[in-house]
Amino acid sequence: MKESLGKRILKNLDAWFAGSMFAVTMVLVVVNVFSRYFFNKPIAWVEEVATSCFVYTVFVGAAWCLRTRQHVGVDLLVERLPVKAREIVHFLTDIVILVLNSYVTYLSVLFIRSSRAKTMPILKISVNYLYAALTLGFGLMAIYSLVHCWEDIRHLFGRQKKEV
Repeated sequence: MKESLGKRILKNLDAWFAGSMFAVTMVLVVVNVFSRYFFNKPIAWVEEVATSCFVYTVFVGAAWCLRTRQHVGVDLLVERLPVKAREIVHFLTDIVILVLNSYVTYLSVLFIRSSRAKTMPILKISVNYLYAALTLGFGLMAIYSLVHCWEDIRHLFGRQKKEV
């Protein structure tokens, strides 16, 4: 049965969001270049909005890459191990990634709390809207890491076939 467009969008919301933020970034940069070149008047707020959108692209895009296991990895040695040892190494790697992402998510919340009074110079809005990208991205990565750990455990004990 074919999946509906709405279901596909919800299933890949992180990818759609990151892609949308990247598209907004590109459109704003191009508009500002034309405005500066043809009218000799750059749009002041575009730089802050484009930068913010790009930051969201990076962190939410990184979460999508982790979810789909698209991050670059060096597995030259791991792939030479016996199958069971390889599965254990993958599980331990996912545990380390889970711990690190959870810790950075916690640190990003502390960072946001410590910068409540700061505002963006031109837009005059809180920089926490920008910094929230850290919490969102690393929070998603922590959740996806937890899911990977659960899949690894199920695979290690033979309850699920591993999809590579």
